[in-house]
Amino acid sequence: MTGKNVKDIKEVKDRGGRKAGFNIIDILIVLFIILAAVGIVMRYNLADKVNLNANGDKFEVEFLIENIQKASEDYLTAGTPFYINTDSTQIGEIKEILDVRDAVQYVPDVDGNIIKSELPGRIDVTGMITCSGRTTKDGYMINGNSFAAPGKQYTVHTGKLTVTITIMSITKVN
Repeated sequence: MTGKNVKDIKEVKDRGGRKAGFNIIDILIVLFIILAAVGIVMRYNLADKVNLNANGDKFEVEFLIENIQKASEDYLTAGTPFYINTDSTQIGEIKEILDVRDAVQYVPDVDGNIIKSELPGRIDVTGMITCSGRTTKDGYMINGNSFAAPGKQYTVHTGKLTVTITIMSITKVN
């Protein structure tokens, strides 16, 4: 063997003698990547969208729409979807319209007595929406992320009509 061959063998042994492995920096980088992914999931509420139980419960929401134009009644029919106005997420669809009545206003007369007066061309509408979501200890979560309770108001739209609904009651169906 020549001196050059011996030198080449030593270089091969030196390179092959080192083992590739993780050091503390590599572990920290992997940990930060995992934490960043968890943060993104929590930030964009993806956990509820991925969670199979997020929309597991069905319930009916009785709603009230006050003081809208009489012509708007045509846009509130069974099967019409309701969307939350802020991000156009569907919260449910109208199951049925329970009652349509003339809108009223209570005003004081000159003597201070309260008088009930009808508002011409205006109506109040009561109906039912079928929704899906989940039940929590605090109440109902429509679509797994919008809290719903009696008395809460939502601005919703049907695509042709934007109104404010007041939730009157919520009943779990299944």
